[in-house]
Amino acid sequence: MSARRTTLIGLMLILCPLHLGGCSAKRSSSSGMDLAQSEWGWSISDARRVLEIAASSPDPSLRALALSALVVGEDSRVWLTRGWNDPSATVQRALAISHPTLLTAGDLTLPRADVFAVAWVLQEYPDGDALREQVLQQNGLVLPFLGGASDVDSVLSDLRDGMVPPEQLFVDVVVRSGIAGAAEAMAMGALHAEEEMRLPLALGALQMAAVEGGAALDEVLRDADELTEFLAVESLTKMGGDRSVSRLKRTAKGEDEALSQYARVGLVALGHVPLDEAVRGLSAADRDLRYWAATCLGLASEDRPLPRSVIVALQGTWRDESIMVREAATKALIAGAGVESVPLAPLSLHAEVDAVATIVAGKWLAHHEKRRSSSQ
Repeated sequence: MSARRTTLIGLMLILCPLHLGGCSAKRSSSSGMDLAQSEWGWSISDARRVLEIAASSPDPSLRALALSALVVGEDSRVWLTRGWNDPSATVQRALAISHPTLLTAGDLTLPRADVFAVAWVLQEYPDGDALREQVLQQNGLVLPFLGGASDVDSVLSDLRDGMVPPEQLFVDVVVRSGIAGAAEAMAMGALHAEEEMRLPLALGALQMAAVEGGAALDEVLRDADELTEFLAVESLTKMGGDRSVSRLKRTAKGEDEALSQYARVGLVALGHVPLDEAVRGLSAADRDLRYWAATCLGLASEDRPLPRSVIVALQGTWRDESIMVREAATKALIAGAGVESVPLAPLSLHAEVDAVATIVAGKWLAHHEKRRSSSQ
């Protein structure tokens, strides 16, 4: 399954910014550990040094993580401007999703501003809002994605024909817009779109309308390849809700044992299967399953505290040979027990900065900034 996972990560990369915030704030005290006394504690200078290195990385995903984290600290506006002027849409979208209300009309009307990032930000503001109206007057390209009356017919027509940008965020923006008729149009478009957009459109339709979206998803998955089937399980799990649960339960009863197990672990995240199913997955021979088990334990912690035994199991998985698994375990530990539970000491001056170190540094910086604000 590892070859499939390599491709899957590329397809899911755009979703990463959606999870930058994590859940550590509400879980930071659940482990009973004092951040200041943690054996793995980072100072604010430790955190900033790592984030500033990552902010200059050639990898846009790493820059997105770092710049989104640095915006909460000193020189917030400097880092926000630097990120918004980044040539990569990945970075701009990360900032739009994590800090939408910090962006000004001047930012949103820059020629290089990514249209989907701008649309996402404007959806934070109601019709008639001064900032929204100012941006729309200068950037008419965004209006169709917000359901503008004069443009909605063309958007629906393109959706029905499957003539859509190959961008997950495009679907997310359409779903958030609540455009009348969008669910039916996406359901129809899922049957005509290019292969990479068939599943996103069907899932978008499912979020808006159970009947139309469900029928489209059934059709997309009828002759789907292995990659699409596993991607559907991940997407349904992260979507959550009764519609996802019923479909995951159906998949969990299927004949494909690997896919069935993947769905059962997904149901752990949604509270319908005991945590032990995912804990067993942490020690699986399959790297993809280890990754997914750690991810689902992190999702599960949003609704229920993780027992100490699960935290210990995740700390063991954190030392996995795969960076993909380590990153998932890091996010799960932060969500379930706070950043102090991640067994990563401050990096030495010449250590390599990767996604794990960047995520941890961002959480430590947020902790110190919150502490500073509360003491003022």
